[in-house]
Amino acid sequence: MNRRLSFSVQNLFVLMVLAGVFTNVMAHTVLEVPQVTELKKMTNNIVIGHGCQGEAVIGTSVVFPDGESSTITVGNDPHSGVLTDFVQNWGNLFQLLQNRSVFSEQDEKLDAAGNVVGFWSGGGRGVAANLNAYVPFTISAAILEPTSCATSIRFAVAIVDVCKITTIGDFTDDAVSLWTPAVGSKYDGAPGGHAYDSPAFFTINRDIEANPLPENCGGVGVEVFVKPSAAQVDRDMPIIFNGAQVWPQP
Repeated sequence: MNRRLSFSVQNLFVLMVLAGVFTNVMAHTVLEVPQVTELKKMTNNIVIGHGCQGEAVIGTSVVFPDGESSTITVGNDPHSGVLTDFVQNWGNLFQLLQNRSVFSEQDEKLDAAGNVVGFWSGGGRGVAANLNAYVPFTISAAILEPTSCATSIRFAVAIVDVCKITTIGDFTDDAVSLWTPAVGSKYDGAPGGHAYDSPAFFTINRDIEANPLPENCGGVGVEVFVKPSAAQVDRDMPIIFNGAQVWPQP
């Protein structure tokens, strides 16, 4: 095989591998931009990757960790403190952008303090099972705690794509796609099932120049991981429309 042909074959192989990786990523429902540097505001999208076993997506429900009841680990070690040990202004960083190009209705989800902890979109024509779609939202500038050693904070985001309106007990792979962390909630799905423990992720990275690590870190940072609690997912995942729960069916 001559060098030119060998090079072409190598390039084709690389493109095939990259295409496979891209297809695998897009098969999941994810955040279009999975990370941001602190102190920067951004516009982002929930990317719906596909339908439910050939069924169209008629709605989606999103829950971000509230930082109050969340599980926090530093490296591999549980953290007994609070999220504000690492990020100063986590509450109310998200805002849904109105967009009716995919779904006809949408709204934000608020906690008791009025912070946005998630949102939902649904109704209208929805998303064909073989297509992708964007649900846009904004993220305000996060401020990492200067006294912490955190170089990044990674958040597990719970998302459910809804294809049929059912009770939780009637969830099947053609009714919902559960892109949620396995935290013991009613929306975990079954171990070994489709997408089990496959949430979307969002990471906030420290701006080392603007916010350098304090001296007591010894020049070594830590990675922080945050997951919503089961209680929060169960509380915030349902879709409430005009004061009534429309999904899942009570």
